[in-house]
Amino acid sequence: MNDLRAVYEILSDVYRQGAYASLALSRRIDSVRNRDFVTRFVYGVLGRDTELNYYIGAMASRKPRGGAAVLLKMGMYCVLYMDSVPDYAAVNNTVELAKEVGKSSSCSFINGVLKAFCKRRPPLPKDASARLSVTASTPLWIVREYVKQYGFDKASEFLSVVPEQREHMRVDTSRISVAKMCEKLDELGVEYTLDPDLGDALFVRNSTKLKALFDGGYFTYQSRCSMMCCRAAQISDGDRVLDMCAAPGGKAVYMSSLADGVSVTACDVYHHRLQLIESYARRMRRSVDVRLMDATVANKEFVGAFDVVMCDVPCSNLGVAAKKPDVYLFKDAAAVASLAEVQYKILSNGARYVKEGGKVVYSTCTLLKEENGDIIKHFLKEHRDFVCESETQYLPDAVGTDGFFVSVLKRGGL
Repeated sequence: MNDLRAVYEILSDVYRQGAYASLALSRRIDSVRNRDFVTRFVYGVLGRDTELNYYIGAMASRKPRGGAAVLLKMGMYCVLYMDSVPDYAAVNNTVELAKEVGKSSSCSFINGVLKAFCKRRPPLPKDASARLSVTASTPLWIVREYVKQYGFDKASEFLSVVPEQREHMRVDTSRISVAKMCEKLDELGVEYTLDPDLGDALFVRNSTKLKALFDGGYFTYQSRCSMMCCRAAQISDGDRVLDMCAAPGGKAVYMSSLADGVSVTACDVYHHRLQLIESYARRMRRSVDVRLMDATVANKEFVGAFDVVMCDVPCSNLGVAAKKPDVYLFKDAAAVASLAEVQYKILSNGARYVKEGGKVVYSTCTLLKEENGDIIKHFLKEHRDFVCESETQYLPDAVGTDGFFVSVLKRGGL
């Protein structure tokens, strides 16, 4: 398949059918010639969606829809960010692609908008938040929330972060030391650096050379935020741990390794996601008890049964938008409010399952207080037998940290 057409079809799946970018990409990537080009182009357009929408709105005489909108975004992205492609070529390639995908009736419109855009860029908004929305390519309602919650300077700082592009590797130190892993990476010629905060993790350039070590369970790919959430629980020898929303299994498997004699029960609401947990645990040679459970529904069997309960709840995922830019496409304030109701139900059920003196760890990968601090405040008002041991909001940075929140709540702390 022509690579530009593949980009168009993948983006159409995302924009027009609501598909996840990663899944849309995986369905078509085997048919392209240059996988890296297609991947970078797709994520590039999605990552600059708000900016591209602003420029299209400023340049176009009418709002484009469907395939014409996708084509315009591709063309504008190429003009703005593909320095190796001359402007005239970006315009011509987009028009030819329009003909190829059956959008000939839009060719004149696309050609005119892109040629005008090459000659003159519309000015940025005068309002500071609106300007930041364009330059950081973040929906305006989210920018305004961040400015209200963090202040303009802080919001501008973390929205402008260029994320770490390498993968985060967690080494299974029960099977291989970090030093020995580094030796193997040197032998394979794989670039790496040590994680500055986590002694069992590294940043690596993903490579097929790592497949044997990965398949053998000597390491896994796990974000540093996921690892830090697990460590926040301070798991002790013999603890019984419940992970309420466990798929794909990274936290459950890691927690099983953090002390001796730890038993982990990992739950999820869908059968196919339980299979992901089981596969993950087998690869890492860890024993995890996998259960089908809806975390929003109380389970009498679990009441008072666990030393640690992990509530890594479904969230808006806004803290990982730099890596998964499609999370911005279908989110609004109403969706966040709906999520907060689910999050509180899960946390409240988790509180029932923890023993006296045990801990509940509440975590999200988002930056909005409605899903984080506000949930904890509400919970503590309604559950007087719990105290907050710690509460941390992490902001995206250039050393691999995503935006995430973690709070440790202890039962019987008074």
